[in-house]
Amino acid sequence: MRKTFKRPLVTVGVTSYNSAATIGRCLQSVAEQSLGASRIEVLIVDDGSTDDTLAQARRFRAAAPWARFKVMRQSNTGNASTGRNRILETATGRYLFFVDADDYLGPKALSAMTASARRHRCDVVVGRYVGVDRSAPNVLGAEELPEVHDYHPGWLNSLHIQKLFRTTFLRRLGYRFNPQLNYANDHPFMLSAFLHAGRVSFVNSVDCYFITLAADHDGGPGHISRAARSPTEQLRFLHDCFGVLALARGEGGKTAQVAGRMRADYWNRLLKLHLPMLILRKTDDDAAAALGAAAANLAEIYGATTSRSRLAPGAARMLEALNTADGNHLVETARAVRQSPHDDDRP
Repeated sequence: MRKTFKRPLVTVGVTSYNSAATIGRCLQSVAEQSLGASRIEVLIVDDGSTDDTLAQARRFRAAAPWARFKVMRQSNTGNASTGRNRILETATGRYLFFVDADDYLGPKALSAMTASARRHRCDVVVGRYVGVDRSAPNVLGAEELPEVHDYHPGWLNSLHIQKLFRTTFLRRLGYRFNPQLNYANDHPFMLSAFLHAGRVSFVNSVDCYFITLAADHDGGPGHISRAARSPTEQLRFLHDCFGVLALARGEGGKTAQVAGRMRADYWNRLLKLHLPMLILRKTDDDAAAALGAAAANLAEIYGATTSRSRLAPGAARMLEALNTADGNHLVETARAVRQSPHDDDRP
């Protein structure tokens, strides 16, 4: 008798590279979900690991009664984009959750998030993050937001891809992860998702995703946000981000209105949070000045200067500093902006 295949409720898509030190913890957290492994499909795409990552991943196939469990290997690309695209193409679950192999889930994460998605008929569910040796990228003021909310600028403080999505919704998006982006390749994808989602809900009552800052280990990649990159490469993701917003503004209607608001809000996020962080990670004033010059050029191209009236005070201060060639002044401004209270800097 042919075995009847029951569609998984959730596909958990894991991308890995030389993750032998952490992938066991990651997959164990999936196996221990209160939702039950029999309702979970696990897809692992390994980006050409040279350590024991694949062997460890394959051992987990027998660890629980998974709905499905598949390990895929590819030649090294240097980023998670190709793997995430493969997961999106292959997933059979009604919902899809992307996971990095050095992170892990809270035990009630998938149960709570799928319940929210079904109750509110949501395309995207944002679960509560817990930072491990790093800050947690939670939506500012999320504790004050209702469980379901129309567009809110705080969403842009949580542009990590580790959220629950309705799979059919993602497949209808015009944007896919760009393999040319080795840094922040989740930003344009999340902008597209937030722009086009019919409903977004938040799960704040459960610790959903433990996001780590993995220490470097033998053969391991360390954290991509701390890798040495040229200003052009480090800021390349912004071309995709503002391209997504420009296309949405051309659609007209509510999507265009939200895209217009989102462009200004995204510049606030970049200038108040992201660019100061990148500047402060530079090893000397010359490197900081080079990044500042590249960012100033993009600010001119993509409308930060024409959105001055909607910039928070800290963001406006950072924008002004970008246009100087003084690396020391840029670093000091970045430090001051990062340390200022978020609530005081809202426009």
